[in-house]
Amino acid sequence: MSDSNQPSSALAADTPGLSAADRLRRIHPLVATAAIAVTAVSVIAAVQFLAPQSARSAADRGAVAPVSRAVPAHAPAPAPIAVCADCGEVVNIRPSRQEGSGSGLGAVAGGVLGGVLGHQVGAGRGKEAMTVVGAVGGAFAGNEVEKQAKAQTLYLVDIRMADGSARTITETAPPNVPIGAKVRVSGNTIALR
Repeated sequence: MSDSNQPSSALAADTPGLSAADRLRRIHPLVATAAIAVTAVSVIAAVQFLAPQSARSAADRGAVAPVSRAVPAHAPAPAPIAVCADCGEVVNIRPSRQEGSGSGLGAVAGGVLGGVLGHQVGAGRGKEAMTVVGAVGGAFAGNEVEKQAKAQTLYLVDIRMADGSARTITETAPPNVPIGAKVRVSGNTIALR
């Protein structure tokens, strides 16, 4: 085995006249070539990135031959196509659950029921504590039950209008239009065309 401080015989052979330390510090020709190539590509990319947008788009326009349509002089210009402002196509129907609101009645009823049930547990001071805990827990549970009872399912109907815009109409009942149907929208109502 050779000492790691000693240069290899191949390196010593290709550079006569250099000391061993100088030979070890030299950059290999392949590494130098790769560094030059990476630098050149980076410079080209930076120039492309920093070039003004108008100069790039002008170069792009020059690269593609323009296509022109010959319109006979005697032909009248086509009439603009009228777009129905209220017309569209149903693209999606999504059910959405809307949580109900609590009026406080569920909380009061739940609190009373929880207090009565909590009073049945324990003895002495524990009975009083369980009554309070039961009342608080019952009030919370009663409020949540009331919200769930008042919740409703809404149907969101996504419509792509003829002018390209998008609208979403909210229905309280399942809509009677299928996806893909041509419809007319009037306010918040949908009718088949």
